Amino acid sequence: MNILVQMAPWTEEASLTPPPEEAAGASAGLSIAGVPWVTLGLLLGCLWVLVAAGGLRSGVGLAALLTFGAKATPLILDRGETWRLLAANFLHKDPLHLAFNAVALWNVGGALERAVRPADYLALIVFTALGTTLASAVGADSISLGASGMAFGLLAASASFGWRRGVRGPLRSYFGLRIVPWLLALFAAGLGSAGVDNWGHAGGLLAGASMGFFLTPRTWPGESSARRLAAAAGAVLGTLALGVIAAPALPALGPLHDGPAAVEAKMPLGWRRAGSGPNHVSYSNGLSGGFRSSATLLQAAACHGHACGCDRTVRSAIESELWRLAEVGAVRKLQLGEPAALRGGGARVDGSLEGDEGRTQVSAVCQQREGALVALVVLQPAGGSASLVERMAGTISPKQ
Repeated sequence: MNILVQMAPWTEEASLTPPPEEAAGASAGLSIAGVPWVTLGLLLGCLWVLVAAGGLRSGVGLAALLTFGAKATPLILDRGETWRLLAANFLHKDPLHLAFNAVALWNVGGALERAVRPADYLALIVFTALGTTLASAVGADSISLGASGMAFGLLAASASFGWRRGVRGPLRSYFGLRIVPWLLALFAAGLGSAGVDNWGHAGGLLAGASMGFFLTPRTWPGESSARRLAAAAGAVLGTLALGVIAAPALPALGPLHDGPAAVEAKMPLGWRRAGSGPNHVSYSNGLSGGFRSSATLLQAAACHGHACGCDRTVRSAIESELWRLAEVGAVRKLQLGEPAALRGGGARVDGSLEGDEGRTQVSAVCQQREGALVALVVLQPAGGSASLVERMAGTISPKQ
């Protein structure tokens, strides 16, 4: 990112020659003088989030990063927390992380903001933010955060905007094909670095490059810009509403996964095997602490009646092995209610597990299958899906 510091100040002026078909309604001047207030506000917002997360001195811990909106695909798919697709772009792990991104945003975004219609610039910020985290959510399992995807988007938008509008003069250093080598060099540097969300960078880059072709110079009429801003506002509202509407049906179940003996069941999308033993197989969302969810298929000895051994089987499994999956520390208290018979057969048990470092909900369904008791035990943080355990239990079937 230090390459960007060598670029000329963003207060220069130059002329832009609009394409012949647009010259009639366009101004021939393009200026980037002035204060980029939106970019400044964006950076101050990022700083405020860093301070609120407690990362100004020693950085932000993983639990705080997840609390303040880091992109974690399991939380989006399991809980419908689509607001993370926006929030993750404003969150940084420490002051140095923010400083690198601030240099890029100030040098590139500041110039572009003063050159184009304000509505266009706001729409660009929204679409590059969403493009960054959507690509990251699809392509990367890792937790990610930061404004670097937006910085790539603004850089790509500056390149496509300058090429499309035929920028001439000193501003060619900011807009047009001269930027492409810097853009490719920065992207290549990310590909060769560990811990870099290259999927997010690629998503922001593609979103920014696409938007750049439609950006309108500040001195031109702004009807199209207003429509683009309205589309961006709709994208934000749609993203947030999607999470609220979809939440009751989440987590979404994926393909069948192996269980003990000769059974299998569907697990939520993105969950992976977290452990196994002679009579159990466990899967989790891969997160830690208060954000961890897990599901375990286990087989116990048969008993007379579905409900008679469910609570004892679940208690024994949690106390001996499964408590580790909850990541709540040493067990202090395990409370389980009385088994309740289910309409389709079997029994359900609910309760809670309290440890030295937290608390988790316990939900279990027991079924009698081929002379053995099969139990599905789900451990979730407070507020987890109440219907998940029964939906998953409904998919338990013999292995094909």
